Amino acid sequence: MLNKFRDATNTLHTKIEEGNLAGDIMSHTISLENYKLILLQNFIAYNVVDKEIAKYIPEFSSNKANRLQEDLSNLKVDTSIYKEFEDQFSINSIAEAWGAWYVVEGSVLGGMMISKELIHCELLSNIEKHHFFNGDRSSVEGWRSFGKGLKQVAFTEAEELAAINKAKETFKFFGLIFNSLKPAQAVNA
Repeated sequence: MLNKFRDATNTLHTKIEEGNLAGDIMSHTISLENYKLILLQNFIAYNVVDKEIAKYIPEFSSNKANRLQEDLSNLKVDTSIYKEFEDQFSINSIAEAWGAWYVVEGSVLGGMMISKELIHCELLSNIEKHHFFNGDRSSVEGWRSFGKGLKQVAFTEAEELAAINKAKETFKFFGLIFNSLKPAQAVNA
């Protein structure tokens, strides 16, 4: 099933990464304003998607939104805009929750790479500690939990399709947020 998720979402994943500010971190050119924005974008996505997953999968646990909230609070960024996106994403079954979980945990692996580049971003040098992009190996525990749980699920053909479609929809939701929020919306509160 993991390979089916990967194959079905590969093009979307690549497209969304191309339009993401993470490239500015990788090239060490990100401004503080754009760093606030990428944190806010991720906060909105994780906050909304994680709440939906938790409705259907009791073993799902995530502290991503909390770590993002801590970073944003330290940078005095108002996060109330997330409410505008709450009704734009929903999950309606356990199968769909597995599809969304694939996306949120897979993105953490990319976050590990990003965290290694933050120390080279001069315009972020005044930030003492990064809570979300922290490089802590424990951040991958969610991926391990996802993989272990996924192996235990026997999807019907219809459930497989629902899970894959929700993984695609989750990537599109992330893309919607990345494209909707511009730097002016991540100003100090």
